[in-house]
Amino acid sequence: MTDATKKRRRISVRRPDEVAPEPDVVAKAEQPQAPPTSAVDMTHAEEAVDWRDMALRLRADMDNYRRRQQRLAEEQVGVEKKRLLLGFLGVVDNLDRIIRYLDPTNPHQQSIKATYDDMMKLLRLEGVEPIGAVNTPFDPLLHDAVAMIPASDGQKETLLILEEEQKGYRIGDQVLRPARVIVAKR
Repeated sequence: MTDATKKRRRISVRRPDEVAPEPDVVAKAEQPQAPPTSAVDMTHAEEAVDWRDMALRLRADMDNYRRRQQRLAEEQVGVEKKRLLLGFLGVVDNLDRIIRYLDPTNPHQQSIKATYDDMMKLLRLEGVEPIGAVNTPFDPLLHDAVAMIPASDGQKETLLILEEEQKGYRIGDQVLRPARVIVAKR
């Protein structure tokens, strides 16, 4: 078969009295016909509502995700802040021990007291406060008992803190480090 024969076979032949169909009619005829409409089929308005609902739900999901990520970031910052402040408390403890043996008349030793005061000011600015312990009732949430001794005759409380071995600190309502105390038990 030659090329000319192939071309002849592809050309459709019509009789002169036939009218050629319009291209739109041919295109519509080639498309698959949808089944008859029923109650299940949605109108354009219903489709728009579904898309709107979907968009609103996606927006709400995104807002929840952002809030969750923000909360996790804040918690992580809080954990790191506590870790850093606990490191400073060791330095404050050492300065506190040194200050007990300072000569208040020696001006060279007063610089150590000034450093201690600056550290305590820094801790207060960060929301850290010392936990009062001596002559208060023992609270296991705030205090860590390292020793128990018998109570004196006039003691009314069952467990009374007599001495503080190491200061405790809190940040807001949370205990940063419990106070290590000696308790008198009645």
